[in-house]
Amino acid sequence: MLGTAGLAGAAYLFNLSRLSAELEVENKAAIHKVTLSGLTIRIDVTLKNPTGGSINVKYPFVKLLYSDTTLGSSEVKDQNFDLAKFAKQILDPIYINLSFMSLASSVPALLKEYRSTGKFDLIIKIVSTLNDTIPFSKTQNISIGSQKQVT
Repeated sequence: MLGTAGLAGAAYLFNLSRLSAELEVENKAAIHKVTLSGLTIRIDVTLKNPTGGSINVKYPFVKLLYSDTTLGSSEVKDQNFDLAKFAKQILDPIYINLSFMSLASSVPALLKEYRSTGKFDLIIKIVSTLNDTIPFSKTQNISIGSQKQVT
């Protein structure tokens, strides 16, 4: 009896681990607004479950990084949602405000890159929890801004 429960528990954890590895995250980011004090980055997150098992997902925490420097992060939400098997979930847009003053002091290379190319490369890191027990993290490199050379 105890062996059967242990085997069932091991199978459950294996399936959760597989779901964690298979869960796809698609991020799209763009400059949403530019003001005199800074800019707002809009991040659209889509979660895709290509497996035959449903999963409970904690609302993701999003960090924006330039190299190893954190530029900003999203609000923390204690909110869960179910992601059905073979389904996708499009989350509400996540807005992260970046002050020009803090960018100039912490990552002047980013502003230089943007002035010369009209775009800049960032890293989006998504952190969440699956089924209240399995840590989940995905990292993606993205380019923000126009693809045209600025003169």
